[in-house]
Amino acid sequence: METTTILSYSIYISLSILTISLIFPFIRLFKGPSVPDRVLALDQISLIIVAIMLVDIILSTELVFVDIVLVISFILTLGAMIISKFLFKHEKK
Repeated sequence: METTTILSYSIYISLSILTISLIFPFIRLFKGPSVPDRVLALDQISLIIVAIMLVDIILSTELVFVDIVLVISFILTLGAMIISKFLFKHEKK
């Protein structure tokens, strides 16, 4: 078996696992008992989507999109910090 076929099989397996793993955060997002649980689920969904994008970059061998994924992950991290700070201030009042 060639290494390219092993790599392609592992890429498709990882894409399917990542896609299936989106189910549980979506359940927590809609069913979550509190707002912080929903924010955490939304952050987890965004991280899984970034991972799917990275696996797709490996599949397509286009390294140009790595910069885009880095900017998106930075914005998502910044957004999660801003939302958590807002929730922390809102909880103190």
